Amino acid sequence: MPHLILSDASLAFGHVPLLDHADFQLDPGERVALIGRNGTGKTSLLRALAGVGGLDDGKVWQDPGIRVAYVSQEPPFAAELTVFETVVAGMGELSALLADYHAVSHALGEPDADHEPLLERMHDLQTELEARHAWSFEAQAEKVIQRFSLDPDARVGTLSGGQKKRLALAQALAISPDLLLLDEPTNHLDIATIEWLEEMLMSSGVTLLFITHDRCFLDRVATRIVELDRGRLLSCPGNFSEYLSKKEGMLHDEACCVSNNCAATVPRAASGRARSNWRWIPETRAASWSPSLSM
Repeated sequence: MPHLILSDASLAFGHVPLLDHADFQLDPGERVALIGRNGTGKTSLLRALAGVGGLDDGKVWQDPGIRVAYVSQEPPFAAELTVFETVVAGMGELSALLADYHAVSHALGEPDADHEPLLERMHDLQTELEARHAWSFEAQAEKVIQRFSLDPDARVGTLSGGQKKRLALAQALAISPDLLLLDEPTNHLDIATIEWLEEMLMSSGVTLLFITHDRCFLDRVATRIVELDRGRLLSCPGNFSEYLSKKEGMLHDEACCVSNNCAATVPRAASGRARSNWRWIPETRAASWSPSLSM
């Protein structure tokens, strides 16, 4: 069963169509990169698929049995919360329980702590966590916080822009999502963290849809490229290097077709090599493309 389906979607910015009766399907285990010129609507499409943005027409369907996480370019957070509280906030009804347990643990370490009531509260929280089988969630939260080099007790309002992006990734990964939607995930990350993120995404089996300008990340992570051009979606299997090679082949076939005066009778996306490697979703017209604008 697909994780995500976009059906006959339309969306416009003023008089400019960002989506023109577009269709898309994301299957389990895929890692799909969404590319296109700046301003074509990639982020608007990702927001709609995540359920935080709307469409003018059409439908978005998500498998109701999966966990979904979305990381935007500029994630909004409550400044007064701690890093730990923010990371576990995505864990539903367990979030308050885990945040309370962490706060009590921290309070017990203070020199002037009133140990008796704190230990009593700690016992109650431990019992509740055990009853809900929640220890794995607490361990996962601590693991991702450490991996992104964040202080669990720091207030979100004191974090830099880069730290907030790492916090957003930690929050998303802490719930072990089945479907992960990422908008520019490598922004503000150092090379070591990017490489760790690549390895984690490739080995975890998570289904992924992402936008990035990082070509190394595209090449390593993507199993399919989907190009958004003038409201339509064009799908190509493989990573970004394979996409470029196939795109070059398609443009070559088109040039040969034009030179042979057959452009009027043979659709560009139906010629030779293009037909075997590319498909429109739905198949209607071919995309214009320039390597310098393709991301």
